[in-house]
Amino acid sequence: MHLIGEQGVGIFLFVMLAFQGGTMMVFARRFLQVKPEGRGIVIVENYFNTTILILFIPLIAVSLIIGRYQALDLTHLVITTPWLIYGLEAVGIALIICGTAMIVLGFIALGTTFQPGGFAPRPNDPLVTSGIYSWVRHPLNVGVLSVLLGLALLVQSLFVLILFIVYFILVLRVISIEESHLSETFGEAYLSYSRRVRRLVPFIY
Repeated sequence: MHLIGEQGVGIFLFVMLAFQGGTMMVFARRFLQVKPEGRGIVIVENYFNTTILILFIPLIAVSLIIGRYQALDLTHLVITTPWLIYGLEAVGIALIICGTAMIVLGFIALGTTFQPGGFAPRPNDPLVTSGIYSWVRHPLNVGVLSVLLGLALLVQSLFVLILFIVYFILVLRVISIEESHLSETFGEAYLSYSRRVRRLVPFIY
């Protein structure tokens, strides 16, 4: 790595995780007390998501700080073209920052109404369509996807890229389940919202 060095990348990842974790503790403490339930795919996606944010990324950050990452990641891609390395690292950093912002803004918008992915809304939960939810319907998923893709580019890891693809497939399955719950609970209000706001990418998808 060349832009900020391995230790710099590790510290950067910890700072981003601190923003994500701090926001989760303040606005979605219930998340840490809820056991995923429902269909198997919902359970897998939630545990996958939690493992990435709480265990996998911190381990990568530690290995970078102590200078052992490339020795531990056997799928690390050796790239010798300087401009390509700089480009991948710059895009990776930007994606991680954007993804962290999406996660933080998503938790702030949801507040105490937060539910793990694929869960049905609780009886008194309102339909949240303001803030970041006026841009995409699933900003928390977009945030984690952006962080994972950014991490894959930043550390040039085939393994992390595969994790991104697996998580993307899980997300597509779980949000279809989640949207069925939302349609049943909120009816036309949610259908109207889904016609105005895209799922994952503003104005596109």
